[in-house]
Amino acid sequence: MILRHYLTVGDKEHESQRQIHYRESGAGVPIILLHPSPASSVSMEPLVSLFSKRGRAIAWDTPGYGQSDKLPCNTEGLDPYVEALNQFIAGLGLDRPVIYGSATGAQLAIEYGKAYPENTRGLLLDNAAWFYDSERDAIMESYFPDISPQEDGSHLQLVWKMATQVYRFFPWYDSSAPVNKSVEIPLSLVHQTALDYLTAGTEYDRAYRAAFLNERPEQLRGLRIPTRLMRWQGSMLKDYTDRLDSANLPKNIKMCHADAGKDNRFLALEKSLVDLL
Repeated sequence: MILRHYLTVGDKEHESQRQIHYRESGAGVPIILLHPSPASSVSMEPLVSLFSKRGRAIAWDTPGYGQSDKLPCNTEGLDPYVEALNQFIAGLGLDRPVIYGSATGAQLAIEYGKAYPENTRGLLLDNAAWFYDSERDAIMESYFPDISPQEDGSHLQLVWKMATQVYRFFPWYDSSAPVNKSVEIPLSLVHQTALDYLTAGTEYDRAYRAAFLNERPEQLRGLRIPTRLMRWQGSMLKDYTDRLDSANLPKNIKMCHADAGKDNRFLALEKSLVDLL
């Protein structure tokens, strides 16, 4: 069974307290799950169920996403999220969790692993990528459109388009070359993704942008803890993950491969998780 909770963090005296919403299941060695943007911990439920067979699986809503309060408006980059994650881990009294992250979550895990290497047993990274600078700049010009409410409701149509195409194309706005040609995308998943965009609101791109800027091999090279970097058939970012083969990464970072299909991917994830426990 997956349970839902809130943790209050921050300084009450200075009125800087915030609530972090999270889901958890299982017992034993803690395993933190960090979701992509603009999703929430609901997207991690299948992995919470999988990882709970091996330990205490805990999936948070990144601050500003899902049901977690936002970070202060004057903060930028991934560092504030790293500190929020450290507060979360400390607040729950977790002893050196394994940290799983996907996409934005992977970049947050990388930065946490460098800032607090003594606080984690290792990292399990999914959908981590290497974007070339010119390529990243071109993608980011159109990747994060304004979804502010419009009187004619056109922002809702835009959000639905983004939620639909993000599972078909990368980048989502370029429909010339579908990545997932034959995979049927459940309408319920598109609906939940659209809700995630709307719940995060006009700042849906905050952690998202910071993660994009972090998708480069030099960020990985600073890691000194055991790290497993997943590469699976069917990933929207596989071509960009494959580039990391030539990135001269340290020996503590190992590539892990998975064949196509959910079962094969979950099998590879569980095997990699066991290696880190």
